[in-house]
Amino acid sequence: MPELAELKIMADYINQNVKEKTFNKSFHVLKGNNPEQFQLLDEFKVDAESFGKELIIRFYNNSEIHKISVFMGMSGNWKWIPTGVWSDTKYVRMKLDTTDGWSLILYGSYMGPKYRVGGFTGVKRGPDPTKEFSDFYDKVINNIEKKVFDKPICEALLNQEYFNGIGAYLCSEIIGRLDINPFEEARTVIKSNSKILSMCRDIPIEAYNLGGGEIKDWINPFGESKIDELLFFYGNKEVCYKQKFGSRNIWIQKKFKTQSDL
Repeated sequence: MPELAELKIMADYINQNVKEKTFNKSFHVLKGNNPEQFQLLDEFKVDAESFGKELIIRFYNNSEIHKISVFMGMSGNWKWIPTGVWSDTKYVRMKLDTTDGWSLILYGSYMGPKYRVGGFTGVKRGPDPTKEFSDFYDKVINNIEKKVFDKPICEALLNQEYFNGIGAYLCSEIIGRLDINPFEEARTVIKSNSKILSMCRDIPIEAYNLGGGEIKDWINPFGESKIDELLFFYGNKEVCYKQKFGSRNIWIQKKFKTQSDL
């Protein structure tokens, strides 16, 4: 569930808390909240930056930088808490301890977060449409004749190689607000309505400004979300129903439901 907007919020949360802190211990927590130390640097600073659905955590000092790529899964999130109470949090995946008694914790249960030092191998993610819109736009348009764009627009929008950070609720709102038939071929939709690409930037920014999607397991770590002001289509049972595209269920307008489905 954390999508582009939620990743940006988590990066903000991490950076706000760690700005003045020095870390000296790092742990994998693989099973049953039993930490296993992995020490990339003896003492280090930390910062974070989001790119679509991927979060990059940097460990650095004056001479070295190590990057950890984090995929948040369906329930991943972060906490900033006193080190002495870290074990009160269930499903911890990584723990970073400061020199003055604080811990940054990555946690998540159902289909929770995964991470890899140096980045994931074989993962293709396109430009972040909110930060690299020109590159995002060009990548889609320059590859518009590829087979991925033969698929229905709702399914194509979930392809992270081209639409990095767009997930189920953002897809529902983009398609719904433009009143697009979700079953129509992606190539045809994009060629006839290029506004859909700018919506891949604007809707995530709107979601970010409203505090992100507290929809299922994810909770804004700042404690603030007004996401209901964004959701006109996702979860709206009066005008929409859930339809599977690829492996994901997307809320789409009932008026596009085919007669054979009734």
